[in-house]
Amino acid sequence: MRFTFNFAARAAAILIAGGLGLSTAQAANPFHDRVAVGLGLGTEGIGGTVTAAVIPGRLNVNLGVSRFDHNFNFTADNANFNSKLTLGGEPITLSYYPFHGYGFNVQAGIIINQNSANVTGQPNAGGTYTINGATYTAAQVGTLSGKTNFNTVAPYIGVGWGNPVFGSSRWTFMANAGAMYEGNPNVTLSATGAAANPQLASDVRAAQNSVNSKLNFLNWWPVVSVELAYRF
Repeated sequence: MRFTFNFAARAAAILIAGGLGLSTAQAANPFHDRVAVGLGLGTEGIGGTVTAAVIPGRLNVNLGVSRFDHNFNFTADNANFNSKLTLGGEPITLSYYPFHGYGFNVQAGIIINQNSANVTGQPNAGGTYTINGATYTAAQVGTLSGKTNFNTVAPYIGVGWGNPVFGSSRWTFMANAGAMYEGNPNVTLSATGAAANPQLASDVRAAQNSVNSKLNFLNWWPVVSVELAYRF
């Protein structure tokens, strides 16, 4: 009797799962065929994305991370600068597929923005700096440095191709293009010698305001990426 009951119970469970269109493995894992992980690169650096289907074939949620660091030198106003550029962020976006699962999609969300730049000035060959049109010796200026920050939370809108949690293949190539609004850059310039030199402090502030006014075009930052994803 116990054997008959156990056999009947198992048979019923299999029939119920089959009636719902689920295999026994799918019944044990509700995320089967609905979660994918991707690796790629783009204007925000190298990173990865986890995608899950909210409404299969229509709406996905994407969580990502990316990072890129680059050191370089440049010259401005007869002064040399050592710079460290950091690009990166953590996007939290939704992808909507108007053609039910096919590649084209529109995206919207936010990016936790980590774009920034730090610079340290070096005097020219003559040992001087030119700041706001005025010339100062290296001893007068001390350490000249600057930092650029953007809004931490940046709205994002874009379009893409590829649905990593839809279709017969577990591998999907994806491409995305859009922009995030990171606000006007906030550039901060400082010189250690400015504390004892009011004129230098005034020129540093003027140079800072000038730089900020010239960088307003950077408030929209392009976000373009390609990625290869695998569906579990």
